[in-house]
Amino acid sequence: MTQNRPERRSKKNTYTGKDSKRRQKQDFRRGKAKRAVSSKRSGQQTSKQKTAFRGSVKKKVANDLFTLQEEGPIDRLEGRNPIKEALRAGRDINKIWIKKRSKGRTDRNLDQLVHECHRAGAVIIEVEADVLNSMATSFGHQGIIAQVAAHKYSSLQDLLARGEEQKRKNLYPLLILLDGLEESYNLGSILRIADTAGATGVIIPKRRSVALDALVAKASAGAIEYVPVARVVNLSSTIQELKDRGYWIYGADVEGTTTPENSDWLRSIALVIGNEGKGMSAKIKESCDHLIRIPQYGQVNSLNAAVACGILAYEARRQARSEGKVFVDNTDKLNL
Repeated sequence: MTQNRPERRSKKNTYTGKDSKRRQKQDFRRGKAKRAVSSKRSGQQTSKQKTAFRGSVKKKVANDLFTLQEEGPIDRLEGRNPIKEALRAGRDINKIWIKKRSKGRTDRNLDQLVHECHRAGAVIIEVEADVLNSMATSFGHQGIIAQVAAHKYSSLQDLLARGEEQKRKNLYPLLILLDGLEESYNLGSILRIADTAGATGVIIPKRRSVALDALVAKASAGAIEYVPVARVVNLSSTIQELKDRGYWIYGADVEGTTTPENSDWLRSIALVIGNEGKGMSAKIKESCDHLIRIPQYGQVNSLNAAVACGILAYEARRQARSEGKVFVDNTDKLNL
């Protein structure tokens, strides 16, 4: 004789009537609270904790990337032109790595550069292409990387002395101050502009700014060897010192009250270029004697930092040439 088994009751409460939905919601909330407590006791992370952890990881990675960029390989040059200009400037090259080539294939320009490096006392090391790629910090090593003596910074006094020398030659000094520039490419481009415009030098802060490294050297196309760069602890106090020495402080700003052609560049000028995204800091902006905006006729609300620097630097030189100030034009001596 078979006995009827009692029906199993579901552990889940079932409610009927008017208060059923309300009581089900209450049970759901209690269960969620219990799960949160148990997960906390067992060491598991809640969704909010996981989100916060991911955010902290992203922030740490961003800080690490900035540190890497700030502390880049300052003892290396990548690419043929930067190495060629370093040789011209008399900079010591300790060692070069070149890409190993297949038999029968020659690169006359690279062979000549390697010969010049060897004659200057550099050790030549041939490596596979993947080894050279792993060493490079830029995308254009062109088959050669050099280890050089770390680039030496100039002092502020060196730049001021150079400005005095320009005055004796009846020229107007032009210093370029960079307020928190972060991109190596922009700093390298500004060094090229400073060299071609005959600027007195470039000043960067020691903190929160890109430094002179292999990426900057590559972007400068060799100009890093000829433009003196000073690193200062405090940009605000440096600006005050420049004012005391008779410099006018001009800042590039989208909200400026005057345009480049309506500004007087026939004087000792310190031109401030701000951060790529934020522009100049409020304190630096207040220190400027004039804020200059570059007229724009398109839809984008700002220019690249290096482009803005080039426009303003060449307006300064245009006015000086119009006044009869003589700058030595080296265009015919360059290998264009």
